[in-house]
Amino acid sequence: MNETELSKKITEVSKTIFSYCMAKTPTKEEAEDLSQDILYELIKSAENIRNDKAFYAFMWSVAGNVYKQWYRKKRKNNTCELTEDIPAKEDLTEDRGDIYLLRRELTLLSEKYRKATILYYIEGCSCSEISSKLAISESMVKYLLFKSRNILKEGMSMERNLGELSYNPKTLIPMYSGQGPNQFWQFMQSKIRQNIVSACYNDSLTVQQISLETGIPLPYLDDEIRELENKKIIVKDGTHYKTNVIVITSECAEEIERAVTKYHNLIADKTEAFINAKVAEYKNIGFEGNDFSENTLHWQLATVLFRMLGGVECGDTKAVPKTGWGESAYLWCVEKLNEKHIFSYCCVDGKHGDKLYFFDYWKDGKGKGDHHDFYGKERYINIFCDICRGDTTAFSEYDLEAIAEMIKKGYVVKENDAYRATVPIYTAEQYRAIINMVKEFITAELVTIIGEMDQIAAQILSAHTPKHLQNQVKGIASMDKFVNAICIPATLLIERQALTTAWHPLEMPTTYAVLKK
Repeated sequence: MNETELSKKITEVSKTIFSYCMAKTPTKEEAEDLSQDILYELIKSAENIRNDKAFYAFMWSVAGNVYKQWYRKKRKNNTCELTEDIPAKEDLTEDRGDIYLLRRELTLLSEKYRKATILYYIEGCSCSEISSKLAISESMVKYLLFKSRNILKEGMSMERNLGELSYNPKTLIPMYSGQGPNQFWQFMQSKIRQNIVSACYNDSLTVQQISLETGIPLPYLDDEIRELENKKIIVKDGTHYKTNVIVITSECAEEIERAVTKYHNLIADKTEAFINAKVAEYKNIGFEGNDFSENTLHWQLATVLFRMLGGVECGDTKAVPKTGWGESAYLWCVEKLNEKHIFSYCCVDGKHGDKLYFFDYWKDGKGKGDHHDFYGKERYINIFCDICRGDTTAFSEYDLEAIAEMIKKGYVVKENDAYRATVPIYTAEQYRAIINMVKEFITAELVTIIGEMDQIAAQILSAHTPKHLQNQVKGIASMDKFVNAICIPATLLIERQALTTAWHPLEMPTTYAVLKK
């Protein structure tokens, strides 16, 4: 029997079934419950009904069976009823605990059930009106109402315990390594999204379970869950959701750090030896800024090394995956950034194909330079690149205001009515020479060390990662070497005074420009 035929039959027999239920139950409300139970079973079993002749025999068989089940359940349980006279909040009294339970369960209904229930019981809409409002058939409306009543009744009779995230929410830091703009960072700034990801990480949860675990009513979660699913941060498996990105917990990060601690001094030793041995060769490349102070030049050479070291891939890493935004990138989260995470990095493009590279140091307020001064500010980027190129004759008053801000922050100085950038400026050819110098050192001295660190990190991360995310472990372990391969060794170099944070006032230590000519 098709849906049209079934809908017609259900309409025809609804009154008959209701009369049958009135004769079997003491109240109108119970009759309505029972009749909807029977109608639901008929709708669910429609494909088993051969034709019109078989329908009525099947209907009475279903009605009898459903009534028997209903009667046995009624004898065992005394449940709260969902009636149409839900009082306003101000009408509640201490002896109306059933209303509190009802309101609680309404917040846990998923969106389609919640909308139908509110329209019918609170706004007083008929099934045909709800059908029109929600653009679904009347049979589906009746099905939704039936399911809602059962879900509400079951929920009102059980104890609900909120999860730990409801009173101890997690803070997740979104991490990104790949091509294109880092849209993941901004997308994951929502605390609600962070805690949905945390809730679904080790366990697949229904929307109701997510609501209880986070302590957030479903009406506030619906859109967030949809957006997370759309961007592939969580995935749906039947009625359950599970997180689709690796979360490196504090415990996991600390375990990795302890396991690779023997490499920290080794990397620092080799890096210090490389900088001391190669700084003269670096200066002789002849870039603009090669006359900066020794400390700044040491920092600049170390910055190129650190950037490349963060991208070293060792071992059997899989192809970089596609994100929900369409770019090729690794996405993951860490529970929090500790005091050892002392750098952030970024690269932005100018209008002529020029590039500005940032490797911001930001510990104890001693940093100098911040990629947020330029990130997403196309006009600032282009003005600064023009200054690096020496094209300073066509600035408007509006541009001069931006330059004044750059002077204040230390990126530009004014000398003899001319503007000069306080960063090293490389041509593309000069930058390739520096890259080759650093790459040769990494290949000869650090690749084996980094490979061993990645292998250890992957083993530990695998033990902390759900089964369905195991295919991401090697790639993320390689990408997440930042603290152990860069930040901790750099901190050791600062403690040794091989690098110092006594910055030269007219030089930027970790920002540089590469001009495309």
